[in-house]
Amino acid sequence: MKTIGIIAEFNPFHKGHEYLINKCKKELQAEYCVVVMSGDYVQRGAPAIISKYTRAKMALSCGADLVLELPVYYSLGSAEYFAGGAVSLLDKLGCIDYLCFGAETPDCNALSLVADVLKNEPESFKNELEKELKKGLPYPVARENALSRYLEASGPFDSESSKKVLGSPNNILAIEYLKAIRTINSSMIPYPIKREGADYHSEEVNDIASAQGIRNYLFSPKSQHASSLENMIPANALEIFNGNTGKYLDCDDYSDYLYYKLLTEKNNGYQKYLDVTEDLSNRIQANLDYFSSFNLFCDAIKSKNLTYTRVSRCLFHILLNITKENMNNYKEDGYTAYGKILGLKKSSFPLLSDIQSVATIPVLNRLKDAKQVLSPLQMNLFEESLLSSCLYNKTANNDIISEYRLKPIIL
Repeated sequence: MKTIGIIAEFNPFHKGHEYLINKCKKELQAEYCVVVMSGDYVQRGAPAIISKYTRAKMALSCGADLVLELPVYYSLGSAEYFAGGAVSLLDKLGCIDYLCFGAETPDCNALSLVADVLKNEPESFKNELEKELKKGLPYPVARENALSRYLEASGPFDSESSKKVLGSPNNILAIEYLKAIRTINSSMIPYPIKREGADYHSEEVNDIASAQGIRNYLFSPKSQHASSLENMIPANALEIFNGNTGKYLDCDDYSDYLYYKLLTEKNNGYQKYLDVTEDLSNRIQANLDYFSSFNLFCDAIKSKNLTYTRVSRCLFHILLNITKENMNNYKEDGYTAYGKILGLKKSSFPLLSDIQSVATIPVLNRLKDAKQVLSPLQMNLFEESLLSSCLYNKTANNDIISEYRLKPIIL
């Protein structure tokens, strides 16, 4: 019995996601697909547009067999934390044969070369990185430039090929997945496939639109709609999507919460929160009197070496009490994990039984069991993720009063 694992946000689920699941299952002759999916907050520093339960159900209707939630510390983390937390969770299930993912450059050897450099950090690469950072460049740009120079100098890439590999968002995540696999010496086999359809950040609306394109479509005035969701979301998933309760969420729905949190901690600064540097903390304090909305505040804070996404992510870290100390504790613990089931298919009950017998982490079917089966560190991560979801559900007005009252989705 072969089982593939996929790491995803499904924000929202679309035809490109369906293609990835079904193509990988077919090519690898896999019986099951396990998805580790971001919960209510996503890696670009934003709330998911709709509930994690609706997104999980959409995935189950289109080829996924089991969907587990990625805890908020990882789902809202940088690419390294996002990949490290998700890969670790899948690995600890004990039964995932292949880690499947889309990439603009589905050349595992090329991606692996880059992953090895990032994992081992040769001295010449670190020197190049230091030079780039001294120029005041954002860390992702500095790292890309340093990698490009190192790879060109060491032989495997020329200038054009290095830019192609390093300059694409799905390649960047793919490299982090490979790095995480190597770091924990996982037996999972990486299996990249060519990403189909619109680019990750594309706003185009077509048969395989990006999630960003669909979100822009949903937030735009109906008079501007030149296409329809039927062209972007699989029919089974679209029916579920249309049944979602609550409103579509955006960062600005959190403006009042954020402003109050920033005000209450202004005198102490914000450096205890994950990824918040002294410079960013000072910029927040200096601009707080002019706060009008979440998105406009990000625009005011961003700078040459602080991207909009980095700022937005950090502001959510502050709002949701995501601290450096806790992330360090989780990372030192091998990325603390547990398996919180969002949904599964009836046909995957044998898979769940296998996981429960071989997994090295607790798998939660009922949340009320958490206190009995989770370690103190796991319980802390569980409660932090649950608290962040309470704020999400209240803001979305989606009729989820308490997740303790919910049962996993079964299709």
